[in-house]
Amino acid sequence: MENMPAAKKWSDIKGLTAVTMDLGKKMGVVDDFYFDPQSHSVLGFDIKTGLFGHRALLLQSIQGIGEDALTFTQEDALIKEQDNPALSAAFKGRDVLSYHVLSEGGTVVGNVGNALFHIELPQAITIAGYELAGGLRQMISRHYPAFTNQQIIRYGQDVLVIPDAVAVELMK
Repeated sequence: MENMPAAKKWSDIKGLTAVTMDLGKKMGVVDDFYFDPQSHSVLGFDIKTGLFGHRALLLQSIQGIGEDALTFTQEDALIKEQDNPALSAAFKGRDVLSYHVLSEGGTVVGNVGNALFHIELPQAITIAGYELAGGLRQMISRHYPAFTNQQIIRYGQDVLVIPDAVAVELMK
């Protein structure tokens, strides 16, 4: 994945404090993301606002994604998912992060372990690719096999399908 632009891992974004700039107040934590598999665009984030509470935050309201927090314009930018038809129809990150990666020839390569985001602007986030979940060796080295979104042939119901040649490279 040498050709992939600088990417930020989902594991570095999940759990960030969501702070509203109009009140300077913590409104919750980033818990999930919504995305369109056709364009690989992230549509927004799911913000956990309490023990059982969740609200959606669309990208156009985000001001920044830093090391410690995600900042957004104002409190009323947090909406109910069902109030936005695009979010209701979108894929959720937690679903794709449990997918198997399958070659088009039918070989299971592994499981998706992390999503890699390309963040040009907070309002223009795309999925750059995915890392495979790894074993002990990968956890120690912090190097996981990865593939770009251009190498995905299809998002299935519970699998990502990639070309056989990409699968061979990932299994080396």
